[in-house]
Amino acid sequence: MKLHTTPPFSFAQTLEFIRRFPGCQTQTAVAAGHVTAAFAAGGRGWAVTIRDGSIELPPGAPRSLVKRAADWIGADDDLGAFYEAAATDRAMQPIVRALHGLHQVRFLGLEDIAVHAVMMQRQPAARVAVMKRRFLEAFGHPVGELFAMPEIDELARLAPAAIGKAIRHPAKAERIAEVVRGVAALGEDFLRTAPYEQAKQALLAVPGVGPFSAAAILLRGLGRTDELPGLAMFEREGRAIYGAAWDEDAIARRYGDQIGYWSFYVKTGAARTVAAGDPNRDST
Repeated sequence: MKLHTTPPFSFAQTLEFIRRFPGCQTQTAVAAGHVTAAFAAGGRGWAVTIRDGSIELPPGAPRSLVKRAADWIGADDDLGAFYEAAATDRAMQPIVRALHGLHQVRFLGLEDIAVHAVMMQRQPAARVAVMKRRFLEAFGHPVGELFAMPEIDELARLAPAAIGKAIRHPAKAERIAEVVRGVAALGEDFLRTAPYEQAKQALLAVPGVGPFSAAAILLRGLGRTDELPGLAMFEREGRAIYGAAWDEDAIARRYGDQIGYWSFYVKTGAARTVAAGDPNRDST
């Protein structure tokens, strides 16, 4: 099936990001010219392969997976407003040139980011990777060597004790169960379409969801770029790019409701330029 994208779109940049992105590992596999991702639908896993210009579904797979795969790689994102804001930002110009055409690769659905957002709270990336692998091996739907994260309603039925046994972290298991149930109750349609502030406040009312997790769910799960919980968390990467010109207020004013895309490019660009040589430094 044809993959519809909003230009500029670079599939090569997409593959490079996925290859370096720890948050996608265990659920995806990149090979020459394509990526295969595991998605769950109807109580089982499906392997969806994306090439430059096409999406391939296995026999019997629901067509809804085409949209899910396209959403995952941000195929329909319009980079125009972000690139326009960056055009007069001298510090960002090298990053934009290096990553030109990169659309935001999300986590693999709302269910994926709901689990990951809890796991990454006060945990180093290496520890998160171990917990997520154990979680997927225990509850994911196997697709060859990959695992598909169960759909959100299926996750909401998991018992905290079972999660704790799988990830070996009972306290975090309780929090995962709370957050997944809360997110499932809100529903993906509401979180995608409600005014941003309304969606954010609804997430903040879920036990276990703070400002960082709410922003992660909306941005890295659903591609909503409107806000960040604060620019302080990007200071290390930001100073590496902006140097003495680093000014959080000025950056927030310049990028407005594209600040989420700014953060994606800053994290990705800093990881590739400052930490060159480390293939696993692209951040969430």
